[in-house]
Amino acid sequence: MKTKVHILKEVPEIKLVRRQLGSFARGDEVELWTWDAIVLERHGVAESVQKLEPAELRKLILAEERNLSIEPLPDDFYRLAAQRISILREAGKSKRADELREQILALVEIRLPKLLRLALSPGEALDLPVEEHFLINRLADTLDGWIERLSALLERSGEEVEKHEPGKSVQRIAGDETNIQKSGIPSP
Repeated sequence: MKTKVHILKEVPEIKLVRRQLGSFARGDEVELWTWDAIVLERHGVAESVQKLEPAELRKLILAEERNLSIEPLPDDFYRLAAQRISILREAGKSKRADELREQILALVEIRLPKLLRLALSPGEALDLPVEEHFLINRLADTLDGWIERLSALLERSGEEVEKHEPGKSVQRIAGDETNIQKSGIPSP
């Protein structure tokens, strides 16, 4: 995956195995493979165009809270976030790294219900980071499997209730208890 960076210092042409990197002039905005961008940023040669600073994240959080639909994020948003946190920690700025991490998790909490809705119709999931596409695909598969099992159960009306892995029926395991959820989770 590639990411856009702003070049801060001159970079001569660097020949790597079967490819070359550079040359770049100060002030250039270029698209690089994420791992190349990480190395250049760690050495103070480049900085990511996508600013993942607390102020920018607050704007994203506010926009996400205001809209019912999911806001677009760059494809490499989570990768850039992890990269930025790593760079801050290496620079001894743990407090800023923790703040950034907390804001990203807050953004995820707001996006999660919207992602769950998208899992019901995954064809509508556009312009999402790769990690969110992965989540939607996994949720959609889980929901499809559940619906298939429920449909099969309903087709076998009058037969024994669905078998549990060890061979016992769910009804035999749970009895007449309606709340078979994990403890600590309130029933509706």
